[in-house]
Amino acid sequence: MPDGEIISDLFYRIKELYEEEGGPLKEAVTEMTWDYGPKDVDGKVRHLDAHYIAREINGYFLEDKEIKGKLYKKGTLVPSFAYLQDDGSTSSGNWLYCNSYTEKGNMAARRGGKDSSGIGLYSEWAWCWPVNRRIIYNGASVDPETGRPWDEKHPVIFWNGSKWVGDVPDGVAAPGSGRPPFIMKSHGVGSIFGPGLADGPFSEHYEPLECPVEKNIMSPQLVNPTIKRWDKEGTGTSVDARATCDPRFPIICSTYRVSEHWQTGLMTRWCPWLAEMQPSMFVEIGVELAKNKGIKNGEIVIVKSVRGQVDAVAIVTNRWKPFNINGNTVHEVGIPWHYGWVTTKMREYVHGDKKPEVFTFGDSANIVTPFIGDPNTMIPESKAFMVNVERREV
Repeated sequence: MPDGEIISDLFYRIKELYEEEGGPLKEAVTEMTWDYGPKDVDGKVRHLDAHYIAREINGYFLEDKEIKGKLYKKGTLVPSFAYLQDDGSTSSGNWLYCNSYTEKGNMAARRGGKDSSGIGLYSEWAWCWPVNRRIIYNGASVDPETGRPWDEKHPVIFWNGSKWVGDVPDGVAAPGSGRPPFIMKSHGVGSIFGPGLADGPFSEHYEPLECPVEKNIMSPQLVNPTIKRWDKEGTGTSVDARATCDPRFPIICSTYRVSEHWQTGLMTRWCPWLAEMQPSMFVEIGVELAKNKGIKNGEIVIVKSVRGQVDAVAIVTNRWKPFNINGNTVHEVGIPWHYGWVTTKMREYVHGDKKPEVFTFGDSANIVTPFIGDPNTMIPESKAFMVNVERREV
């Protein structure tokens, strides 16, 4: 079943349970509207229609309402967030998307190729929040006193004597009003950096915890000194061994996703058509590196870091080119992180007529990635670390 219909069916089942058994704040479910498609004779939506949802996110007039001298009838889609009212006469799932689905139709489905701006705004192609504005804070592109663009050859907006022309103006007042352009900030101006960062305030280039160079050629500091590293309790030593300029691990590795699978593949790898397109863990290797190591396309190889190793199918490709860093050639490979949770014992590789026991298999990329977090968000540094790639003897 499509996800939407699964969710719809779950809603009706949960609603019935609350109606029969009650529960805290049961009215939040029992009184909820569910008008996201045509209803059957029993009053239930069987085939959910995303257009109904998109229109509700945009918002409707819930009663006849006169605004700025114009009467809007009940059930009319609200034309923009400026028309949303605080008296209960309008609704909107998200004010940022008010104007995305109007009486003219689904604005996000537009495919107009005209560019009246001449600078690549393409305002009739799809839709941008809010109110189809293509550049946020575009008032910063003009002289606040005269309304003339700082770059007159490539204006985003400009004052024609009576109104702003070009992109949808971002709350820009008439020239000479004294109103600063960054209307969502209390001080009205832009910022070079934000407060509260563990590092900064100015941006800096650091090398990853593991890197192929001993010196940061762009800064005297090699690695960000404020990174988060997880240590073994009571030992003071990091659980993450470091392999910088280690001859055992001379290759840069990066993780990424493929379009056929989602996250760890927990949902998508059960789908036979997706599993057929991306059946197992692989490593992308550049042509030059593959030649140097005698690795052929489709062979099983081992990707090894100082923390562990994973088995992968070698995909030899022109997509990956070696780097020239200070006169040294450094290669890079890439592995996806959609595999794991199927153990080595459960897994069999295909050789000749031998069939695999499961649709998809493979080790988790996290076996080889470093345990290190960004100092502000704790996002792991899994996009750059050092490995080696070796042929796997079967």
